[in-house]
Amino acid sequence: MKHSKLLVVTLFLLLPLLLAGRIAIYSDTQYNDRVHSQIVQAIAEKSPDLAFLCGDLTSKGRSQEDYENWMRIAAPLLAIAPVYPARGNHDKDLGLFKSYFPIVGAEAYYTVEHDSLLFVILDSTQNMQPGSPQYLWLKTALKTELPTLLILHHPVFSSGMHGDELGLQLFLPALLKNSRVVAVFSGHDHHYERSLYQGISYIVNGGAGGKLRSKKNANPYRKVFRAKHHYLIGDRMGDKLNFQVFDLKGKRIDSFSLSLKPRS
Repeated sequence: MKHSKLLVVTLFLLLPLLLAGRIAIYSDTQYNDRVHSQIVQAIAEKSPDLAFLCGDLTSKGRSQEDYENWMRIAAPLLAIAPVYPARGNHDKDLGLFKSYFPIVGAEAYYTVEHDSLLFVILDSTQNMQPGSPQYLWLKTALKTELPTLLILHHPVFSSGMHGDELGLQLFLPALLKNSRVVAVFSGHDHHYERSLYQGISYIVNGGAGGKLRSKKNANPYRKVFRAKHHYLIGDRMGDKLNFQVFDLKGKRIDSFSLSLKPRS
């Protein structure tokens, strides 16, 4: 009996470490139906609880046909998990985008809470500068004690063709510095890249279909760069979120762990 009680107590104490939640993140499917299909199939086989896209679902985003085609290819994933997209610059028609993804709300920036994590999805095709409605909304959204992941289309730190074309480095890292944000995920540049700045990971993952590109801009905070089609799988294990990055052949091209504890 004493051993049974000890086992119950031990399992109770270990329960937070044993619980796991899985998320998938990918971006820039655009016009490449073949690569998009391969990535959807690979992600679906890993059975995520939910998935996020960092924009550019289509190459034009101006017709129902564009989105119907995306929905058809994404069907295996949509059948098993909710999918939450950020809007990209190729997702031109905001009305169409919202009609296919009503979760994004009136302004196309919104939050999702899952597994004691907060996901803040931004619309970087709209004004994000200090003082703008989206910036003020973001300041309020960041007043949380939950570990937070930011999802948007345009990168903050990138060695790719576009780099920081919106000038996000001028204000976004400063806003995030004292927040619970642990990572920022973006697309737009068609490669995989992981950077680290002031304790926050910045991930470019625009590799789900768009034409791959090599380095063009300097990025002193870069840790890893891969010009490969890819997707990310993140597993929640206690106070860590462990990510693996896979290419189309299922080969792991990077892995990293995010601490969900408050930064000191």
